[in-house]
Amino acid sequence: MEKVTSGREYVMIAGRPQEVFVQHIAQQPLQHHHQTTMAPEQQPMIPESPSDGEMSNPSSEQSNVAEQCGVIRKAVSSRQKSATSGSSCSLSSQLVHHVQAPHTANFLEVFCSVPGRLSLLSSAAKYKVTVGEINRRLSPPECLNASVLGGILRRAKSKDGGKSLRDQLKRVGLQLPAGRRKATNVNSLTALVEFEAMHLAKDFNAVCESEFPARAVAEYLTRTNCSMEPVDVQRRKNMILATKAMLGELKELLSNDRSPLCSSRPPPVLEPSIQSRLTHFSMVTHGFGSPAVMAAINAIMNWLNESIKLLDSK
Repeated sequence: MEKVTSGREYVMIAGRPQEVFVQHIAQQPLQHHHQTTMAPEQQPMIPESPSDGEMSNPSSEQSNVAEQCGVIRKAVSSRQKSATSGSSCSLSSQLVHHVQAPHTANFLEVFCSVPGRLSLLSSAAKYKVTVGEINRRLSPPECLNASVLGGILRRAKSKDGGKSLRDQLKRVGLQLPAGRRKATNVNSLTALVEFEAMHLAKDFNAVCESEFPARAVAEYLTRTNCSMEPVDVQRRKNMILATKAMLGELKELLSNDRSPLCSSRPPPVLEPSIQSRLTHFSMVTHGFGSPAVMAAINAIMNWLNESIKLLDSK
């Protein structure tokens, strides 16, 4: 047999490069060659940086090429199995994380629509109810239970009505404990959803602007409470101006109210100490309170302005 020279090639086995001898065998068939396996402690050490012209170890010439290929295939197969199992574990952990991840509530999402309670049957309108509004109704100060909330949302009473409503709320990220007691007394405003309450406040403001008898009230009160003497007139004018200044301060404060309402969650501009109080008032009136007070202030301002005109004309 001719002298065999060896070349060194590198393959990736189990994630790191390993040095492997690839032997070039002569074309003559191998006969009567017995494989000899050396103990791990008897195998020769492979130098880390051999020279290109170094001869192969004589004992390695007796190794079978098929055995070497089998070892390489076994190593590559082990690497593929480990990679597959690793990816399977990673996928399983991702699925478990996805299943266990809590649903985050989108407060701007529309949960349902309900018919208005203050509309005539011929012009009944439907108002949207957002997830944020339901969250506010379930939170303090109202803390509504399943029975009252189901009535507001126009859910028919049934044996499993409470459980069905709780399941629907859970799907949008809200929790409604079973057996809860409402925290406040139910009144006429409790039945209103926020969009209908805002509609009511808008109509109330329009009626105050157009129908409040500011001129007639100014004439009557001026005639009955002022002698029209110059001193008395000046005293009354000073009172009116001071009242307008105070009401102007209150009106400006209410106009800066940024309570969450309907499908809006504006960033606050007032101090937390006062904004929290305004938010409480808005939540118990479902958005009707502050606009209604603003409408009343505008009506009073119109009366004061008409009173000033009367005093100036005398």
